[in-house]
Amino acid sequence: MSRTIITGIDVGTTTVRVAVCEPRPEDGERAFSLLGYGASLAGGMRRGAVIDVADAAASIRVAVARASQHAGVAIDHAQVGFGGVGFGSVAANGVVVISRADGEISEGDVERAHAAARANLPTMHNREIMHELMVAYTVDKESGVMQPLGMIGNRLEAEVLYLTAFTPHLRNLVRAVEAAGIIVDDIVSSSLVSAYATLSKHQREIGVLQLNLGGETASCTVFEDGALISAHVFPIGAAHITNDIAIGFQVPLEVAEAVKVAHGVVATDEVAARRDVIRFAAWVPDIATTVSRWELAEVVEARTVDIFELVEKYLRKMGRSGLLPSGVVLSGGGAQLAGMVEFSRRTLRLPAQVGTILVLDPTHELAQDPAWAVAVGLCAWGCREGKHSRLPRLIPSKLGEYVARFLRPLIP
Repeated sequence: MSRTIITGIDVGTTTVRVAVCEPRPEDGERAFSLLGYGASLAGGMRRGAVIDVADAAASIRVAVARASQHAGVAIDHAQVGFGGVGFGSVAANGVVVISRADGEISEGDVERAHAAARANLPTMHNREIMHELMVAYTVDKESGVMQPLGMIGNRLEAEVLYLTAFTPHLRNLVRAVEAAGIIVDDIVSSSLVSAYATLSKHQREIGVLQLNLGGETASCTVFEDGALISAHVFPIGAAHITNDIAIGFQVPLEVAEAVKVAHGVVATDEVAARRDVIRFAAWVPDIATTVSRWELAEVVEARTVDIFELVEKYLRKMGRSGLLPSGVVLSGGGAQLAGMVEFSRRTLRLPAQVGTILVLDPTHELAQDPAWAVAVGLCAWGCREGKHSRLPRLIPSKLGEYVARFLRPLIP
């Protein structure tokens, strides 16, 4: 009997991550075994989008080979995450009159409400609808209804969130993965699978922001009452901090990245940090430059302020500034920067924490590494295929076989 192997490929701006898993027959939140994983430096990428198919394919090929060797299985098909600046979301409402004489809401009424919402979407040039996510229904004057079937009423309104992709970015990603020798089983929103991997049902119910700090992008997803109510990507990320360090202290990019990882901090004690000296000669002997840890922190914090000002403005526009009880869950490589949690708590006036990958066993070596949330989340997401979900289906896109799938559940 052949084994069922599911692979998740996260093609980020700076790193390609590949995770390989095998579904387990038992149900539950962790109904899969992670067999292996591999990563490589990303090439041909900018702000989460493929700009050189050949370079991106070469990076994917290396990461896939490492994951295949680690897992001890061949990899020839995968679930692929889509994010970056080509990702977006748009909300629409659809209103219908209940068709039955007795006022009972049928499945046909729900389908008509969704069709009405799609009809009310603005014209989207060069964009694909990836996911259709139910936010809530309103039956007459009763809002916040999650399951209207069987209820009695005269009027049904569906509030729907559509996750979209810029078509050229989506097609270039598919081309790059195919050029690496991999068949694309499905394309899924990276923001969605990251949230699936790191947020608990309770957090999604009472209100939470997941902030994924990637290389050149920062992705926001906001949940309330168990539903995704908004998603957005900003074209700024942790790699911009590295660039600022390189420019500010006139050092090569690879040295700037190493210094950021080893000594970078967002919020720190000024007196102590001024006493700590960083010598760039530790990485490049012919660079005699020395700076205090405080000077480095000022550069790091200046760019981090830019990111969080955008996030705060986004929450304020939604009317959720300081009003999400579960606070902020940080993921992505940028979440590991020292002081990021405290800075987030202070800036957004919300509880904050670095997310753990909840779909993994807590003792697994990747469970505490938020940079792997998308790759592992894609595996977990794929393992849930075919199981019942209270969420609507994934709308078929023009890419046909690549994204014609049913939406997997967000709720384990």
